[in-house]
Amino acid sequence: MAWWARSAPRTFEGFQFNNAIFASIWLVFLVPVLVQVYTGDEFSAGDKTWMTVCMLLFSAAYFYAFGSMGTSPRGWGLLPQALLRWAVLLAIALTSVPVIHTGAVSFAPYLAAMLGFTVTLKRSLPIVIATGAVGAVAVWLRAPENLGWSTFVLFFIPLMLVAVGVFSQYDDSRHQLQHELDLAQQREDIATDVHDLLGHSLTVINLKSEVARRAMEKNPEQAKQELKEISELSRLALAEVRSTVTRMRTPTFAGELQGARRALETKGITVHLPERLTTPGAHEAIFSWGLRELTTNVVRHSGAKTCWVSVSATKLQVTDDGCGFSDQEAHNGDGGLAGLRERVVAAGGRLIVRREQGLTTVLITMGEDHEFIDDHSNRQEAAQ
Repeated sequence: MAWWARSAPRTFEGFQFNNAIFASIWLVFLVPVLVQVYTGDEFSAGDKTWMTVCMLLFSAAYFYAFGSMGTSPRGWGLLPQALLRWAVLLAIALTSVPVIHTGAVSFAPYLAAMLGFTVTLKRSLPIVIATGAVGAVAVWLRAPENLGWSTFVLFFIPLMLVAVGVFSQYDDSRHQLQHELDLAQQREDIATDVHDLLGHSLTVINLKSEVARRAMEKNPEQAKQELKEISELSRLALAEVRSTVTRMRTPTFAGELQGARRALETKGITVHLPERLTTPGAHEAIFSWGLRELTTNVVRHSGAKTCWVSVSATKLQVTDDGCGFSDQEAHNGDGGLAGLRERVVAAGGRLIVRREQGLTTVLITMGEDHEFIDDHSNRQEAAQ
């Protein structure tokens, strides 16, 4: 936030300076009206002073009207606020009529913008048309020779501004809805992660605690073993929570690699990550999601001793030496891997599973090349 916004008094609390400044830029088109007054021989010194005060008041009111919209008066709806501002601006504009007469129509586009950028088309359009009609009649009665350009200023420009304002409102609404959808998706992802991380672990811990309690007197050795397993489970669950938090704070592929390493090593799985990381670039988001899901599956379900991660500009490959599953099983499943497959396909890629020589390999490819990344060294190590 700019320094002048931070130091503003409480009267300007919630004041949208960016909106006010952007709207006020267009006040420059009123300068020719003031120049005409100062250079015209028919205008007295009093007229010039009057118009100067009128212009300053209108500019200040216009600036405040856009900046305070939605915050003042407190408790008012958007439509009453807009109509109040429109009425004040109209009153100031009318004070110029005794001096510039039909030239006062120059204020009409600003009145239209006040409504077009703040209320709906259904509300603003009738008022703008009615204002233009009244202004046109006044010009026709006072100076019919000026009716042509006055009609242009009273109707064409205001209607164009109303249209632009309405489209701007629709665009803002679309961005707001998208933002809300993104937040909802983030909340859903967090809920899913918390459920997946803690649901199973806490259930097992609860069961083992009950077994340990019952075996405490009859079979102390079994109780001791159960308590040891409870300790390992809680340590693993804590590590998974920490890794998930790390990934949420650092939603990058590098952050996912760091979280994957921590989760795998905590489980006692030897992990091999790429020595030189090829930046996924445009595919970083889908690769980050894929790495998280695939390494989580290795930690929870595979029983693997070793895990290898390979990455290129268009491919992500995760291999483990655990119990594994086939491509058909992955395709028909309804867990996180099925959700990952849907996400990859939606992004224009493909997820392929291979089970060979005791190794399970999952490939995410975002290009036309569906060949697996060379893992000959992995196979040799697994064979040994």
